[in-house]
Amino acid sequence: MNIYSTLSILAFVLYLIIGTYPLRKERGNLQWSLFLISIAMALWAVSPAVMDALTEPGHAIMIYTLSGIGLCLLPALFLNFALVLSSGARSMDKAGSLIIIPPIIILFIIISSSMITPAVSMVNGVWQIEIIRNRPLELLLQIYIFGYFGSGITLIWNHARTAPLYHERKISTIIFMTSSLSLIGGWILSSFLPSLDMQTVNLAGQLIGLAGLAGISGMVTLTPPVISPSLAGESIIDKVTDLVILLDPEGRVTRINYRAEAELGIHAGEDWRRFTAEDHQEILEAELEHVRDASRHVKGDYHHEPFLVDYMTPGGERIPVKLFISLIKEGPDPVGYSLVAQDQRYTMRLMNRIEKTERSEEVARRRLEEFRVLNEILKDINHSRTPEDLFRTIMKLAGEYLGLPGGWVYIHDGNEPIISGEGSLPLDPSEVLKELGDQSVALVDGFTVAALRHGDETLGFMLFPGQKSNEYDIRLLEAMGTEASSTLKRLFYQEKLVSSLEEKELLLREIHHRVKNNLQVVSSLLNLQSSYIDNPKVVEALKDSQGRVMSMSMIHEKLYRSGNLSDIDVGGYIQGLVRSIMLSYQKPGQRIMLNFDIDDVKLNLDTIMPLGLMVNELVTNAFKYAFPDGGDGEVTVRLKERDGRFILTVADDGVGLPEDFSMDSLTSLGMLLVKNLTRQLDGRLDYRSGDGAEFRIEFSEVIYRERL
Repeated sequence: MNIYSTLSILAFVLYLIIGTYPLRKERGNLQWSLFLISIAMALWAVSPAVMDALTEPGHAIMIYTLSGIGLCLLPALFLNFALVLSSGARSMDKAGSLIIIPPIIILFIIISSSMITPAVSMVNGVWQIEIIRNRPLELLLQIYIFGYFGSGITLIWNHARTAPLYHERKISTIIFMTSSLSLIGGWILSSFLPSLDMQTVNLAGQLIGLAGLAGISGMVTLTPPVISPSLAGESIIDKVTDLVILLDPEGRVTRINYRAEAELGIHAGEDWRRFTAEDHQEILEAELEHVRDASRHVKGDYHHEPFLVDYMTPGGERIPVKLFISLIKEGPDPVGYSLVAQDQRYTMRLMNRIEKTERSEEVARRRLEEFRVLNEILKDINHSRTPEDLFRTIMKLAGEYLGLPGGWVYIHDGNEPIISGEGSLPLDPSEVLKELGDQSVALVDGFTVAALRHGDETLGFMLFPGQKSNEYDIRLLEAMGTEASSTLKRLFYQEKLVSSLEEKELLLREIHHRVKNNLQVVSSLLNLQSSYIDNPKVVEALKDSQGRVMSMSMIHEKLYRSGNLSDIDVGGYIQGLVRSIMLSYQKPGQRIMLNFDIDDVKLNLDTIMPLGLMVNELVTNAFKYAFPDGGDGEVTVRLKERDGRFILTVADDGVGLPEDFSMDSLTSLGMLLVKNLTRQLDGRLDYRSGDGAEFRIEFSEVIYRERL
C-alpha cells in the first residue's frame, strides 16, 4: 500500500468523523443532510485505496463506478443541505426529496451508456481506466453540476442576508464562504492543473473537501451565544430610561447610555464637570469623595442616599435630576463610579399641576360657600312681607355677610320718599343718584351705594358707610339690590295685581322680570366663577353656559316688555340675541357682517325658548369655529314660515365643517342640545358643508297646553 492509498483511507475516516460529529449534539434534518454529504465524499475518498488493493479489472471498474456515484450525488446532496439551512426545516420536505431524482436519472444514463469502457490497465501499480468522451452526456452532467451547486450557493447567500437572527446570518455567511472557496478550489484543480498526475489531483481535492466539510460542520454545531453578565449589563444600560454615566477613578466618562448622550451631548473621555451645572459642581464633588471614603469602612456595597443636582444640556438648559452614586469595585479596589440620574422635570411639572389643582379645589369650595350665602340672602329678601320688613332684612344681611355697620335705604315712590335707617340720610339723594348713574354699585364720598333698580326704573338706593371694593362683596351687593328691587316692586303693586286683570298682567310681567333678573344673576355668577379658573376649556364651558342663560333671560325680558305676554316678536329677539353673541365672541379687529331674513312672526314661550337656545348654539359655533384665524366673514340667520311650518337657517362663509362631522357621533353639549331641541319641536335637522357651513331646521310651533 503506497502513501496515496494510506492518505485516501485517512480521508475516508475523517469524512465519516466530520459527518457524524453534528449528529452527536442534535439529529435534525440539517445534520442528516450534512451526514449524507460526508458519506458521498467518503466513497470518493476511499475508492483509490480500494482499487489499488484489487487485482481484477472488473472489480476496479465497479469501485470506480461507486466513487463516481458518490461524486454525482454530491451536488444534489449539497442543494438539499442549502434548502434545509435556508428554510430552517426539521423534517424532509417533499420538494427537497424531488431534487434527488435528476441525478439518479443522469447516473442511469451514464452507467447504461458507453462512457466507461471495460478496458483497464495497471501502470506502476495504479489502475488506469480509459473513458470514451460522450459530448451530449458531458454537457448534461456539467449543466447538472453547475446548476445544483450554483442554486445551493445562491440559497445560502440569500439566507445569510435575510435570516431573522444575527446568529443565523453569521453562520450562513461563513458556510457560504467555506463552500464557495472549496468549490472554486476544486474547479481550479480539475480545470487549470492538467499537468499533475491523477493521484496528486485526487489527494489535493480530498484536502480541499475535508477543509470545506470541516468548516461547514463546525458552523452547524455552533450554538447561539448565551447571555453573559457583561452583555446583559450593556443592554440594560442602553435600554434604561434614566441617565446612566460611568466614570473612571479620575472622574472621566467611560460609558454613557443613549438617553444621557442624547440629553447631555457628552462622549467618553470627558470630565464629569462638563455636564454638571457650575453652581452644583462642588456638591457633586463632595458626594463623590463621600462615597469613596465611606466605602472603605463598609463591607460590600455602600448604599448612598440620592440627592438633587442639576445637569446641563449643550444648549444651556438645566435638567434637575435625582442622582444615585455607586462605587464600582474589582475586589477591594475601586475602578470607577456609576451615576444613575432620574429626570425630575416631569415630576416637578406634575407637582405644580397638583398644587394648581389643590388651589382650584380651594377656590371651588369658596365658590360653593359663596353660592350658599347668596341663596340665603335671596331667600331672606324674597320672604319679606312689607317694605319695613324688607329694610330690616337688608340691614341684617349687610351686617352679617358684608360686615357693614348699619346703613340707610332710600326709596322715592311718588312725591314722598321713604328713608329707613338710624338718623338722617348723610348725603343728598339727588347727588347720590347722579353719581350712581347706570352703575349697580358705586363709591360716593366714603360710602358704598347699591342701586335699587327694577328694569329701567331706579327705585332708590342702599347706602352703607365705608367703601367696599372687593369683587365678591360688590357682586353680593348687586344681587341684594336686584332682589330687593324686585321684592319692593312686588310689595308696592301686590294689592293692585290681586284686584284687576291689569294687575295680573303686571304680576306676570313681574314674574318674567324676576326670572330675567335671576337668570342675569346666574350669568353674573358664571362670569365671576370664570375669573377664578385658569383652565381655558373650563372658562370656555362657563362662557357657553353664560350665553345659554342669557338667551333665556332675553326671552323673559321680551315678554315683560311686550304688549302680549303669550307671544314674542321673534325678529327683534333673534337680532338682539345674535348681536349679543357677536359682542362676546368677535375677535379684536375682526369684522363679521350679520345678515337677517326673518318673517314677521310671533311664537309662544314653549316654542321660542328652544328656538332661542338653538340659535344661540349655532351662531356661537359659527363665531367660534368658522373663522379660526380671525378673518372677516358673514353670518346669516333666516326664519321663514311655510304652510304652518317654520324653517330656521343659520349659515356662514367660513372654513366649513370637519370632514368626519356626523350628528350621530356628536359628543359636544351644544350640538347635542340642538339635536334634542329639534326633536322637542317635532322638527328635522339638516346640514351641509362646502364654502362655509349651513344648518337648516324645519319645525312646528308647540301647541300651548293650559297649566293648572
